[in-house]
Amino acid sequence: MMQSVLLTPTGRNFGNVVYRGGHAMMASSSASYSPTSSSSNNYNASSSGTTSRSLASIAVPRRCSSSSSALLSSSHSLLILGKPGGGKGTISGKILDDFPQFRHVSTGDELRRHVRNGTELGMEAKKYMDEGCLVPDRVMIDLVMGDAIEAIKSGQSLLLDGFPRTMEQAVALDRNLDVDLVINLCVPNDVIIDRISDRWIHPSSGRIYSYSYRPPKNAGYDDETGEPLVQRDDDKPESVLRRLEKYEAVTRPLVKYYEEKGVIQTFRGTMSDVIYPEVKRWLDDQLSEDINHPTLDSGFGMKKANA
Repeated sequence: MMQSVLLTPTGRNFGNVVYRGGHAMMASSSASYSPTSSSSNNYNASSSGTTSRSLASIAVPRRCSSSSSALLSSSHSLLILGKPGGGKGTISGKILDDFPQFRHVSTGDELRRHVRNGTELGMEAKKYMDEGCLVPDRVMIDLVMGDAIEAIKSGQSLLLDGFPRTMEQAVALDRNLDVDLVINLCVPNDVIIDRISDRWIHPSSGRIYSYSYRPPKNAGYDDETGEPLVQRDDDKPESVLRRLEKYEAVTRPLVKYYEEKGVIQTFRGTMSDVIYPEVKRWLDDQLSEDINHPTLDSGFGMKKANA
């Protein structure tokens, strides 16, 4: 008898709930999936608020019908890509405010929580962290899937933050979870360098100041203690440029990978408040497909195992 189960790279069984294209079925159901050919979509948002679309229409994955009556919910897996200092956190916060069906999955937060709670995954990850090594992809994927299954059971969608970061991680994650929506934030390097290098901190409290939008009352000194502000080495222009160059080298194949899957949308601009309305409009378009064409296809992917 063939039973569909969710397996992680370490062989963990997350139950007999099957997701293909973001919609939940019981293990006895079946569904097909046929994506369209990919196309590269872009939005351009200027600071004046004008917007142009590079394509007349937005390509979305082709949806296939299913006779299954075990449809439980419609969920998606959304990934946001963006350069350091490119407004990814701001855009993520706005999405969570406007689309409450999404659960924020931060691999960094999850990793710290597991280590703090002394879980099996946390203890394994801590071994690598204590040795100054990167936590292996298989452990990070287990972290993501552990949180994902909770969202799946409650009918929520996922907003992935911090993973995958590389092509290898994306391919490994796809063995368990189909990322069906990808937002790529493209902000010019010079804007980011100006933005980050303008940042100064108060070391003991962590308070952050920016001379362009949140300056200290007295230049160079913390508002509350009067102690000197410092600039982190990572925030200096030459360090920021190196980080951006490294990000682009690592992320370029990842963008191409999701372009070939036909699930990525690029938004260009310099201000999050100008870019976000276009992000929201695109997400509204994508999510409205679930209402207008409810099927069993659109985001999560599960593996099958013989039982």
